[in-house]
Amino acid sequence: MERKVQKVILLLVFFVFLLGGCKEEKKIEKHIDENKIINEKSIVVLDTKIAGDIIKDYEKDIERYIVEDRKESYRDYVLNWKFYSIYFKNPLTKYFLLEKLKSEELIVDRVRSSQGISEKYQIFRKYRFSEGDEKNIKIANLYFPINKVNADNLPKIAFVVDDVVEDNFWTHELLNFPYTLNISIIPTRKTKDIAEKVSKRGWEVLMHLPMESISYPRDAKYLVSEAIMVGMDEVEIENIIKTHLERFGNVKISWVNNHMGSKVTQDSETMERVIKVFKKYNLAFLDSRTILNSVGYKMANRSGIPALENMLFIDHENDEERIKARFIQAVNIAKKRGWGVFILHLRPKTIKVLNELDKEGFFNDLDLVRISDLYEVISEHSSGLALKN
Repeated sequence: MERKVQKVILLLVFFVFLLGGCKEEKKIEKHIDENKIINEKSIVVLDTKIAGDIIKDYEKDIERYIVEDRKESYRDYVLNWKFYSIYFKNPLTKYFLLEKLKSEELIVDRVRSSQGISEKYQIFRKYRFSEGDEKNIKIANLYFPINKVNADNLPKIAFVVDDVVEDNFWTHELLNFPYTLNISIIPTRKTKDIAEKVSKRGWEVLMHLPMESISYPRDAKYLVSEAIMVGMDEVEIENIIKTHLERFGNVKISWVNNHMGSKVTQDSETMERVIKVFKKYNLAFLDSRTILNSVGYKMANRSGIPALENMLFIDHENDEERIKARFIQAVNIAKKRGWGVFILHLRPKTIKVLNELDKEGFFNDLDLVRISDLYEVISEHSSGLALKN
């Protein structure tokens, strides 16, 4: 009898152990299945090459950038991608870059920085997965500096000094001027040295691009360098502009204004080709207005590139009293409008008047600025008015 009881107990223990082992086995199987599900998620590496291309194409305009690895689980996928934060030196760059980013694949969202130091643009890219599934992933933040308007609301003026060719006595005199100027240099083999000195001074360097005048060929010698001629095709124009840009070395050129050019700037077909090249090389255009019926400013503005036009030639007549009168006229225009762009030249009498007016305190109640900064302030003001309306 006792033996029968012992057998029954042993059998019960065996079944309990067996059942417990099965449960444990099921738990292990379940754990393995969960890992299998995780491991079966498709790992997708998202293409963010467009952000890398921005860094490559705008290298000279970028102050710094940061690249981070990002990861996110989404449905049956594990998404991996590179995220970029790109900080630009020049606010003007955004007018070219954002235009190029317009596409069905990208979403550009503007977010103003709370500190008011920079303007932030978030770049999202649309990614499509199986069965038409679509998701927007943020791939980059672009930061552009904001130029603050002075609290005293002084009229802002960009004085552009034309016809600079080389480093000489008169350029040394000019570089001693205590306020900001913009220097437009006719590109030659001598350009690099003077461009670097102007840039170190903190002033803006423009390319003074030679163009055919209505008096050509009588005034051909005044072109100084290779010029854009009426009827040139886009390839010829690009070759000239590319050659000229290289002559500035590492000095970044954002603006171009025409040297002479009364014939070219009134010819719509030639100017259309010129502006296409400007757009390709991220160049803004200041129409010198060497002829009243110039179409340059209107065509550039219509094309979407930053554009301004000369409001007055300060030293159209090489006479000291008349140059002074033109400076006064320019200031009156700027005070009425809030800003102004005016062209003068590297001439002895002009520099003499400039220095005399400085000693008299003529420029004390004005805000003399770089042309890029002026354009940015004008654009911000115009955007503000548009938003209010």
